Amino acid sequence: MSIAAFTEELQRALISQSDVAARHVRQLDAVFDMMNKQPGKGKCNIIEILSDKAASIVKTVETGTALRDAAIIYAVQLIAHYKIASYGSLISLLAELDHSKAKFILKQNLADERAADTYLTQIAVDFINPAAQRESE
Repeated sequence: MSIAAFTEELQRALISQSDVAARHVRQLDAVFDMMNKQPGKGKCNIIEILSDKAASIVKTVETGTALRDAAIIYAVQLIAHYKIASYGSLISLLAELDHSKAKFILKQNLADERAADTYLTQIAVDFINPAAQRESE
């Protein structure tokens, strides 16, 4: 998505988010190790569906426009909100199972996802949405 983004603010945010996502994968692997479990093989169908939806939304909007950046933010936030819900549920379950270290790691991931979501919203409000409105006038 960072390649498709038009504004520098959004490009930077998305590149930063991909670095965070890589760290989250490592942290999730650590959680699986702590619990003596192996992660499943394959992709998450929901993330795959949301990613496909995101790509199709972005493709329908003209390249190099603020409106396309607004579509990218919408698409990225669809996925982020799913992750936020997933982490929240897992944290509650880990609290019940008394896995405090794993819970702590997932709380960090949840905080990262919430911060990214807030930052994307701020970029939209401060830059993208006003520019998209000007383009549509």
